[in-house]
Amino acid sequence: MGADQTKRSLNQYDKDIADLEKKMADYTKKEADINRKMNDAQKKIQRTSSSSMQTSKLRQISSLQNDLVRVTKDKADVSKKIADTRTKRNGTYMKLQKEELLEQKEADKKQRKVQ
Repeated sequence: MGADQTKRSLNQYDKDIADLEKKMADYTKKEADINRKMNDAQKKIQRTSSSSMQTSKLRQISSLQNDLVRVTKDKADVSKKIADTRTKRNGTYMKLQKEELLEQKEADKKQRKVQ
């Protein structure tokens, strides 16, 4: 039963990695959206002569930069979690291989005994 439990753990790690990779994709999309908004605001600043509009857009850019820093930090955190989970998964996979080898040896031993 040891190998079965290890297989379940391996499957859970695979699911966790897939979930984290989806989260990473979501953060990447947010990052791209923020960059697009910042570029749009920069273009509006260049096109307008109104100082109040320029000030407003500069404030918007500042806020977006703060959002970008937060999203970048979140991406880094998720990236670390993915790496940690992959390391655990690899260790579990090695454990599974050892357990399956032991089970195979025991089955071979029983087979020889029967013969």
